[in-house]
Amino acid sequence: CIDILKKLSRTVKFTYDLYLVTNGKHGKKVNNVWNGMIGEVVYQRAVMAVGSLTINEERSEVVDFSVPFVETGISVMVSRSNGTVSPSAFLEPFSASVWVMMFVMLLIVSAIAVFVFEYFSPVGYNRNLAKGKAPHGPSFTIGKAIWLLWGLVFNNSVPVQNPKGTTSKIMVSVWAFFAVIFLASYTANLAAFMIQEEFVDQVTGLSDKKFQRPHDYSPPFRFGTVPNGSTERNIRNNYPYMHQYMTKFNQKGVEDALVSLKTGKLDAFIYDAAVLNYKAGRDEGCKLVTIGSGYIFATTGYGIALQKGSPWKRQIDLALLQFVGDGEMEELETLWLTGICHNEKNEVMSSQLDIDNM
Repeated sequence: CIDILKKLSRTVKFTYDLYLVTNGKHGKKVNNVWNGMIGEVVYQRAVMAVGSLTINEERSEVVDFSVPFVETGISVMVSRSNGTVSPSAFLEPFSASVWVMMFVMLLIVSAIAVFVFEYFSPVGYNRNLAKGKAPHGPSFTIGKAIWLLWGLVFNNSVPVQNPKGTTSKIMVSVWAFFAVIFLASYTANLAAFMIQEEFVDQVTGLSDKKFQRPHDYSPPFRFGTVPNGSTERNIRNNYPYMHQYMTKFNQKGVEDALVSLKTGKLDAFIYDAAVLNYKAGRDEGCKLVTIGSGYIFATTGYGIALQKGSPWKRQIDLALLQFVGDGEMEELETLWLTGICHNEKNEVMSSQLDIDNM
């Protein structure tokens, strides 16, 4: 915000004296009296207020806001926690259809085909049986064919009986080539699934069941925000039961909330999206994440608060639009809001391989 103020002063041609409000608040109406930065502008102690001021209807009634210079809203932050590996994790690399296809190919198509070709081969184990004569020496049964193909799939050095017929040998070679691809794909995807040891609570929005019916979970889902802000006001107006429940988990400030998330005292923290993305990007150890890669609910923006009817509003609006058009705002967002955790790939994305992949 200071960088934006400096750019505005050079573009619009004004000087300024900068000071911090005494209570350090953005501004809320308490007993019909505005406090914080909004109060400074309303009672004409300041010409403008620059900061992470969320534009909302209540504030817009008493001050004029510039065009938004940062898109924001409400987002949810959670902490990564150690997850558990499912007993069926070894099946997860492939979809059910792939497993069914593999066993059908093994038991019905390939094994039977290898057995039939070996049975009728003039040089195979079963050449005497095919001619109606008594067998001499070992025979090649369908069970041995299944055991051979099964051993090839899992690259296991089990004792097997290889066919002698040329056609059946070619079929076994083709199956061995498939087995190499199958096993390599399985191993790689299984490793990706196993890397996902960390668990992240997933919520779909403020109307999610975890927020609306937290007592349905054991232990109850714990979430809160910082009171006396636009986030709390939005929740209070739209989700009264949710607001009533979360008051006992509300935090004194953002830093307190981050500590509560990391220590397990809080399951989710609801707050301004831009602030949460900034904190998540600079979190030590990258344990804090915003759900849905920073998905925003109740989208709004940050604006500069000016006195009602201020002559500066038009010039500031034009300057901010120019900054956006020239890409200067994007450069500032990249500089200040993108941290190391956003640049690194902290989440391992893996999905089941389907028949199309095979």
